[in-house]
Amino acid sequence: MINILKKTLKINNWFKKSNQFDWIVMGCILFLMVAILTLLGMGDQVPFQVKYFSWEGKKVGVKDKTFTLSFNRSVNRNSVEKNLIIEPPLPGRIAWQGRTLIYTLNDPPIYGTNYQIKLENVQLSYTDENLKSFVSLFSTRDRVFAYIGIQGEEKGRLILYNITNLNQPQKTILTPRDLSVTDFKIYPNSEKIIFSAFEPKMRGNGLAKQELYTVTTGFNIDPSKTPSQRAGKLKRILDAKAYQNLNFDLSKNGKVIVVQRVNHSNKNDRSLWIITENNQLISLGIPGSEFVISPDGKRLAVSQQVGIRIVALGSDGGNSSILQNYEKPLGFSANGKKLLLIKDNIDYTRSLVVINQNGKNQELFRTPYPILDCEFEPRDEQALYCLKTDIIQGENGQYREEPFLSVVNLNTGTDLPLLALPNSEDVILSMSPDGVALLFDQVVTTVPQSSSDLLTTQKQAISDGQVWLLPLPDLKEQNKSLNIQPQELIFGFKPQWLP
Repeated sequence: MINILKKTLKINNWFKKSNQFDWIVMGCILFLMVAILTLLGMGDQVPFQVKYFSWEGKKVGVKDKTFTLSFNRSVNRNSVEKNLIIEPPLPGRIAWQGRTLIYTLNDPPIYGTNYQIKLENVQLSYTDENLKSFVSLFSTRDRVFAYIGIQGEEKGRLILYNITNLNQPQKTILTPRDLSVTDFKIYPNSEKIIFSAFEPKMRGNGLAKQELYTVTTGFNIDPSKTPSQRAGKLKRILDAKAYQNLNFDLSKNGKVIVVQRVNHSNKNDRSLWIITENNQLISLGIPGSEFVISPDGKRLAVSQQVGIRIVALGSDGGNSSILQNYEKPLGFSANGKKLLLIKDNIDYTRSLVVINQNGKNQELFRTPYPILDCEFEPRDEQALYCLKTDIIQGENGQYREEPFLSVVNLNTGTDLPLLALPNSEDVILSMSPDGVALLFDQVVTTVPQSSSDLLTTQKQAISDGQVWLLPLPDLKEQNKSLNIQPQELIFGFKPQWLP
């Protein structure tokens, strides 16, 4: 009997504990239901807003063609596209990936400009709730070019010139007095420049001893990744102990350098050498003084006696070939799909020819006089700015060559003269990365007197020189006047824009 009572008490205790547990569970469920109903009643308290803007606070350049805007909730896409404002205007195309807007620019952004992007009155896709107003700023890289100085302490030195504010330009001398710079190329990130130079106090022919160096500019296009180096830090990358270093070129991606070299002991040993990204020095075994590298560094176009040789610089550079009856390569388009060449004709004229990646060629114009240089317009690769020569009769009755600048339309074949450049037989052109301006120089030459003379590409001594800025028209605007005037900037020569 006692045992039965004990079992009965245990069962009753179990039921009591079980009932207590059930009440606890029921209480938790009720609490969660009340909390959920409260949240549903109050709604989402996080405001509808832009979650991420990829260019916020950044300095962008011509390689930055796309930005993104991400929202924290699904949006009415039409209201976004209707109310997106960029000042100054940056026309572009819009695409979507979920809640992210992808904006691709039609043209490069204008350098030295502060932009504002603004969004308001944008709605959710499922309610009439408006977006919290969004305003953000970004800017483009400064308008900066490099040149070789010509006067006083600047003579023969590599100099940066920042003209973002033309009223207060900033000048930075990069190289020391004991080096005389002869040529240079700028790396795509603008953080350093490769240049050839010799010591002007060196006895004999200083050019025979010129070496290749790099120098830092002090620019840093992405401060979040690497700290910027001070301007003027030198590094020798190729000496002149066994070989004389002559012309050189740098691929647009900054990964390949090609140098023309001549053996000091054997003048017949002259060929092109390649310096790879990991600083390997390799002889290509072919001669050439006029050559250009494709933007991706995979092909080389070099003048030969039989024509233009296309050389593969790697296993993925395609097949090597010869383009017969061509005189000189001028350059590749930015995407590397087109190559500009000068062709010799049997009637003693020269033609400017563009060849695409499929080998199809198009003659743009024909002239009896030299074609000095041509560059693609960055905003429109169907346009070229060309530096040509014409024959002008002087006051004394003698004829002389005079360079002039023209713009060529690849689609229509039209060739419009823009600007005559009198007394400029050795002009260097440089197109700005945004396509809105052109730099050129005008130099006064004499017969070389000493090994410290600054020389043109024709080996004439430079006694004076000016760098000019030429604003360019937007060729897409048909009614735009092509009456443009250059502006004198500074004493110097061989100007080149930083990319």
